[in-house]
Amino acid sequence: VKYCQNRTAKQANAARKAAPEKRVPPRSENMERLESGREEFDILVVGGGCTGAGVALEAQLRGLTVACVEQEDFASGTSSKSTKLLWAGSRYLVKGLVKLFGLSSLASPGGAFSEFMGTWHMVMGCFRERTYMLTMNPHISSWIPIAVPLDKWIIWPPPFDYPLAALGPCTGLFVAFFKFYDLLGNWMAPDSFVMSASTAREVFPQLDAKRMKYVSVFYEGTHNDARTNIAIAMTAAMKGACIANYTQVKSILFDDAGKAFGTTCVDKSKPDAEPFEVRAKKIIYAGGPFTDGLRELSEGNDVKPVVNGSGGTHIVLPPYYCPRHMGMVDMMTSRGSFLFFIPWEGYTLVGTTDVRTKPDLHHEVPEDEIQYLINECEKYLNPNLHVRR
Repeated sequence: VKYCQNRTAKQANAARKAAPEKRVPPRSENMERLESGREEFDILVVGGGCTGAGVALEAQLRGLTVACVEQEDFASGTSSKSTKLLWAGSRYLVKGLVKLFGLSSLASPGGAFSEFMGTWHMVMGCFRERTYMLTMNPHISSWIPIAVPLDKWIIWPPPFDYPLAALGPCTGLFVAFFKFYDLLGNWMAPDSFVMSASTAREVFPQLDAKRMKYVSVFYEGTHNDARTNIAIAMTAAMKGACIANYTQVKSILFDDAGKAFGTTCVDKSKPDAEPFEVRAKKIIYAGGPFTDGLRELSEGNDVKPVVNGSGGTHIVLPPYYCPRHMGMVDMMTSRGSFLFFIPWEGYTLVGTTDVRTKPDLHHEVPEDEIQYLINECEKYLNPNLHVRR
């Protein structure tokens, strides 16, 4: 037995020595590859957010040579501005069920069922992604209980404009829904449960528990979105992709036949940097909401937009607005959207809104959006907790 163990150990050591060193090359090495012009890449990905980094990793693992450039830092755009939730889509599921069983479905039951199935497949995909992220990235993701405060036995106007939902608190409909939600997640999340008003006063003292009937609690995932993005980008770099941040694409290069064969880039980390060319067989725009701006590089300033911009605002509050281990969601905001309170990095993250807006990398939040969040924050909180600017 000892001989076999020693032989196995020697084989393992030999394999480790023979294997190529896995390392993330420094930015200077990647910039040298880009600026040298000696290499034609199979794919050049423009954008280093979660999608761009993911495309670069996937392509590199499939044996292609890949370059990926980001004009600012990885995840500096929308990929670090989420509500930090790995959310399976409870709101979409509820809206889908309401449409399926609502009176409007009687006019076109086939259409209502078809629309519901589209929502259903999307939600089930979210469940699979949530499970995958929590399983594969336990160092930057975890389960978080979300409290749903119910301060009335009958809610009017009814949630989602569905009359039967008005009886949700007194009939236990909400509790049953979250059990169904547990089932859809294949019971991977901790079980949803109900807290009495007295228990809520101890566990979530920030709530105005005196007027609470009870609090329903379900679980979602939470993760560090920026670190997730950077981990994907660094993994792609470790596998051989040439990835560089603060590298801006200034123009797209075309041959005589009108086919794109590369880009002109500039190193933004150097004040007086000279432009350089990066050649690639294919160019992929991964700009998210800023994709139309990228398309102008190749299609002109009069390009027809394909992105309907939507802006979501969050505010950050001191830690005493939320327990360190539990979040909260208001499912009955004045706008009809969800509003989450999430403990985050020692503070309380509150959001989000959903308004039509033109995408802007350095967006200035309108004051009315901030005021809306402040007003909604106070709805379920203890009167002694004043949310102020």
